[in-house]
Amino acid sequence: MRKLIISLAAGFLAIVYKICQLFPTRRRIVCITRKKGAPPVDFTLIRDWCAAHKPEWDVVILAKSTANPLSYFFEMLRETYYIATSRAVVIERICIVVSLLGDRIAAPVIQIWHAVGNMKKFGYTVVDTPEGHSSEVMELTRMHTGYDAVAISSMDFREQFAAGFNVDPAIIFEAPLPRVDLFRDPVHRERQRRAVREAYPALADGRPVIVYCPTYRKDVPANQHEAMERLLAAVDFNRYHLVFKPHPLSRLIFDDPRVITIAGTSPDALYAADYVISDYSTVIYEAGLLGVPVYLYAYDWDTYNEKRGFNFDISHEVPTLFTDDAAAIIAAIDEGSFDHDAYARFMARNVTLPAEDTCTAQMCRKVIAFTERSRAKNHHTI
Repeated sequence: MRKLIISLAAGFLAIVYKICQLFPTRRRIVCITRKKGAPPVDFTLIRDWCAAHKPEWDVVILAKSTANPLSYFFEMLRETYYIATSRAVVIERICIVVSLLGDRIAAPVIQIWHAVGNMKKFGYTVVDTPEGHSSEVMELTRMHTGYDAVAISSMDFREQFAAGFNVDPAIIFEAPLPRVDLFRDPVHRERQRRAVREAYPALADGRPVIVYCPTYRKDVPANQHEAMERLLAAVDFNRYHLVFKPHPLSRLIFDDPRVITIAGTSPDALYAADYVISDYSTVIYEAGLLGVPVYLYAYDWDTYNEKRGFNFDISHEVPTLFTDDAAAIIAAIDEGSFDHDAYARFMARNVTLPAEDTCTAQMCRKVIAFTERSRAKNHHTI
């Protein structure tokens, strides 16, 4: 039954797409996400750069969560119209309409993914695993089909991304996400740091701020409660603030008045960090761009590694303390034992910064260049 419903949906969208192709194609880039909340900052940076440097290009951002199937049905129709009448389509995670339409889409579809850097296996490399989708779901939804180009932060990940998206490695190009510019901009960093401290005045008392940013786990680890208790016991709250920055999908909470929870990205707790404790999250790259010491609290490494799998051995290849001992991490923070130079070299291998342009400019120029090589259209451009 589910297969029939999806086939009917794909057929219906194909008809809608054909009808929409009767309208003229505009010099427009449509950016689509199903992320909850505000539009991704990468999309807003693309829009702002084009407005300032390529005003002849219009950028439309479509941001709608799939939480309500009825309202999302109408959003799918809207997405189909914009896909059919735009010169380029940019997505930063799975897009149902793109997957169902697939190769019918005449405009180039560029997948820029939503994480800075890479470490974990995903997509087709984790099919039928506890952390991935089932092969039935992947086949039925035609997940990750229809891409003409895929952006990655470093060509070192080329083969891993090709396998994860099940695409030809030849369509992969190197371009870090636009928001990398923000992490590297000292003026923006200081502005955001002030914004966090103004929103949470307790952080302005001079104590260093430790930000805990764990990755999302589908299943709660058996030892999670104990691990969090050990972390709380290790922190000297007379000397440090502990800020919890939860993953958007996480159910983890700290029922402790000493912990300040700052969810979301406005303000982004990471900018207030003097130290970052993470685990298997690509937030370690964002912290690296900020130049903040990073420590990895891997309290469930054995089970998580078995469930998910990694593209490299983070337990040895990330040049920082990797441990299930919270007290050892706080001791390392106390001692200041973090090798900034080694971490900078790690960052250079995993996030290749453009020699001259900003990351935003590089991404926009590449997207526009793809439109010049796009598949032939059957309707005129205005």
